[in-house]
Amino acid sequence: MCNMKLNVLKIKNIYKSLLLSILITLIIVGIIYYAIISHLIGNISEKVGYVERFDKTENGNFFALFYGKIRHSSGREDLLFRIKIDYKMTSEWGYFPTRFFAWGIEQVAYCSANLKKLILVDYKSKKEVYCKQMPEEIEYISVNKERNVFVIATQKGLYLLKSQPASKNKESSANNSFILKQVAKGSFCWPVLSPNGRYIACGENDNKENELATSLVVIDLNKNIKKKLLSERFGDLPINNVYRIIYSIAWSRDSRYVAISTTTPADPACIWVSVADVLTGKITEFTKNTGLCNPPGCFTSEDKFIFSQGEPQYKGFGDYSNIKEPFRAKLVFLDFKRGNLEFIEEISKDLNAYWPIYVNGEIYFLDKNSFLTSEGCTIYKLEGKTVKRLFKVNGNLVNYDVIKN
Repeated sequence: MCNMKLNVLKIKNIYKSLLLSILITLIIVGIIYYAIISHLIGNISEKVGYVERFDKTENGNFFALFYGKIRHSSGREDLLFRIKIDYKMTSEWGYFPTRFFAWGIEQVAYCSANLKKLILVDYKSKKEVYCKQMPEEIEYISVNKERNVFVIATQKGLYLLKSQPASKNKESSANNSFILKQVAKGSFCWPVLSPNGRYIACGENDNKENELATSLVVIDLNKNIKKKLLSERFGDLPINNVYRIIYSIAWSRDSRYVAISTTTPADPACIWVSVADVLTGKITEFTKNTGLCNPPGCFTSEDKFIFSQGEPQYKGFGDYSNIKEPFRAKLVFLDFKRGNLEFIEEISKDLNAYWPIYVNGEIYFLDKNSFLTSEGCTIYKLEGKTVKRLFKVNGNLVNYDVIKN
């Protein structure tokens, strides 16, 4: 009898231990599963930073309001900054206002209404973490996302703004977390730091006969050398009538190639893509097959560049028979090593596509040409072969970028 009771107790204890082991195993599996799912969700979720403009009139006075926001994948929006531009500065802010904003890894950079102050706002705290009075008016701001380094072009110089470890002195200024360094003197446009952090590619306006003429130069920060890759001139043509204009600049991910959207003062303008090999100095101007380019574009690999091609408003102006569907804005891959174009067919022909951004294998784009005309628009995402509508901007979109978690 005692043996039977003892056996029953042993069986119960074994059963309890088994249940406890199963429960612990399920808890561990659940934790691992939750961690994996959370990680995957974190990787695929994106935040879109954008700046929208509203034009207002009050008591007969015109002014413009710029709002910098972050849109989360959940639909929630965070307001990071607001700028009021009075009528005296509207002409300055009316010329490609996208050049005054850059979305970094942790902060957005922009300039004050008078273009004199450089300001950074942190995404998490939504507070200003840097503010610096620059020697001259700011003309362009860009960012190297790999290194979280901002590039600033003023009227007379080129600067780099880098973050550094925060000071242990709690009373020290937030500006102490950043280092601002001048790297070149002159008049530059659309400066972009290479992914490896060694070069800055930018347009330069230093022609004494025509200050609007723009050459493409590369500055080697290690050797402190500036090299002209592409002239502002076109052969022997008079530079006062025919000269180069640059609208955007992009680096390949291996920091070897620079692609620009460029044109002349011809009316109507026909913008094309040119690619420069920084190592060899070789230049290829794809004037024939990349005409009607809508800047900006970006690299998707070491040999492919994506851009928007086609201008609906040009119908009836000129002969564009060498361009496929010239009056529809569509996304195109340029294989610049072979000179071939590859058209993205997944986007409906009823939808014009502009300003592609390539992030982790995914393509984002707009349905209106906000880069040049500052119209309101909708932001889309191409997921495989499916076009997903993300959200519509209420005001006039002037700048946007994708911020991965």
